[in-house]
Amino acid sequence: MTATTAPVGPVRTADPDRFRWPADFPRIPDQDWTRQDVDRFGLSYDSVGQHSWYKNLEPTVSQVLAALGEHKVMVDYSSGTGILTKRLLSHIDHPVGIVNVDASPKFLRVALENHGHDDRVAFRLLGFDKARKQLQTLDEVIDPSLVDRGVDIITSTNAIHLYYNLTETLESWAKVLRPGGLASVCSANLRNPGRRAGDWIIDETVEKVNEIAAELVAREPVFADYREALADSAAMAGHTKLREKVFVPVRPLDVYLDAFTDAGFKVRHVFDATIYAEVEEWFQLLSTYHDGVLSWVGGSPKVDGRTPSDLALKHRLFLIRYSLEKLFPGQSSFPCTWSYITCSR
Repeated sequence: MTATTAPVGPVRTADPDRFRWPADFPRIPDQDWTRQDVDRFGLSYDSVGQHSWYKNLEPTVSQVLAALGEHKVMVDYSSGTGILTKRLLSHIDHPVGIVNVDASPKFLRVALENHGHDDRVAFRLLGFDKARKQLQTLDEVIDPSLVDRGVDIITSTNAIHLYYNLTETLESWAKVLRPGGLASVCSANLRNPGRRAGDWIIDETVEKVNEIAAELVAREPVFADYREALADSAAMAGHTKLREKVFVPVRPLDVYLDAFTDAGFKVRHVFDATIYAEVEEWFQLLSTYHDGVLSWVGGSPKVDGRTPSDLALKHRLFLIRYSLEKLFPGQSSFPCTWSYITCSR
């Protein structure tokens, strides 16, 4: 890979006190995604970083700030649009390196737009390996010069529950992380036995939204066009499969602790916190992912080859809002349990 000739925005002026990447490590790879227009979906997701429930990042920010000393390197795995990087850099004025790694070129392109001007930030895309039918691993996309050096911290916020090949993913982290380096993850979608009574596993609200929406569709004539899909068990199985690809079924906390141990890590610390999600903000996120929430309302090219009409899309958003209001009557927010795991190599 070679560096692009025109990084986004003015680059920070390098000086002896600034972080230096390895000589053969381009911050911005010469790949097609770096030259694409910024995607509207990516920008929509980037706005999530302003939501109140994103205070879930605060423990990770505090931990990284304590550990990421001068000239150390961090990998933000599943970095999305660079939301964590933005929060970290607002507190850091010493030389460090942060590599944003993600499987979405749309999200990573927004991260490049946000941080491409800052010579402390690098970017790597996890491409899809068609031969193996899986994403590339971290050690495959991080250049050998940085693998040889080793990174000091790996973070993954609000994403580890999405990893299908969990042990393989963590084994790739171990290949990149220096001895004694830290891995820090958090998620609201682990089944934590310490979860407080009344706390939600946040993605399980989506199943409840489907149940409430189905009840309304079954009784209100205005939604009669969608009853055929509800009555077709094979069709609904396809829509459920799509939903569970976006909002992955919840696994127990021990699955993650065992996977870290199997990958050669030592679990250092596990804790949880109750964080409130604003109902309106959660509606905005579910609206962004509406095809993964209520694809049976109007159909989906990913399931039945149908493109939903404009009216069906309006109905989806109405049903999501209605269902959330029924699920949380009179509430402006609802409590969720976030779980935090810190490991060392």
